[in-house]
Amino acid sequence: MHGSGSRTAVNVVNGHLSTAETESVLSLLGAHLQRYPAMGLADVYKLLHQAAFGVGHRITSKKETRAWLEHERGLLRPDAAQVLIEGVHPAGVWVRVHLIPYLAYRHDVRPLLDAYMRSARDVEPRQTEQMAAWWAFFEQLCAEDAAYAERFSAREARLFGMVRAEEDWPAVHHSPAYLRHYRPFYRVLVREEAEKLCAKIGAPFAPA
Repeated sequence: MHGSGSRTAVNVVNGHLSTAETESVLSLLGAHLQRYPAMGLADVYKLLHQAAFGVGHRITSKKETRAWLEHERGLLRPDAAQVLIEGVHPAGVWVRVHLIPYLAYRHDVRPLLDAYMRSARDVEPRQTEQMAAWWAFFEQLCAEDAAYAERFSAREARLFGMVRAEEDWPAVHHSPAYLRHYRPFYRVLVREEAEKLCAKIGAPFAPA
C-alpha cells in the first residue's frame, strides 16, 4: 500500500475497540450479511481478514497472476448491472473489485492487474491486533441475545477464532455455500487504486 501505516490503524486499546470503531465494524458486517444471506463463519472471517490485511501477501509472479485473471475472464459473462466496487474496510481503505462487472467496461484485464499489483506491492506489517479485536467483537455479536445470536453459534465462532489465532490469522477460502450462491470473482485493491482504475475504464466509483 502507498503511504504510511497509519492509514489502516484503528483505535484498539488493550484489545478493545473505540465506540466509533465498533459502529463502523458493525455497519460493515451488517451490510455484507444483508447482501449475502448465505455467509458463514469463514466468509465473515475472510471479510475481516481483508479489512485488516488487504491483499494480505506480496505477489511474487505477475505472469502467473495475469494468467489466472485471464483464466477467470474466460469463465465469466460480463454484466454491468452487478456491483463493481464493494467496501471491505470499516473506513473504506480496502475494496473488492468484482470481475464480472469490470469486464463489461474493459475486456483487457491489464488495468486491473496493474492496480492489484500496486496494491500488493508494499504490504504493511500484519495488523494482528486489529484482526484479533475485530474477531473478538464479532464473537460478542454472536453471544446470547446479541445481534447475530440466531445466525451464528457463539461457541463455533469462538472456536473458529481460537484456531485462526493459533495459526497467526491466515487467509481462508470462502465457504462452499458462499461460492455456490454468489460465485465470487474479485480482487482486493486499496481504495486509491480502485478510484484510479474506475476513472481509467470509465466506470463510476460507487462502493456498495
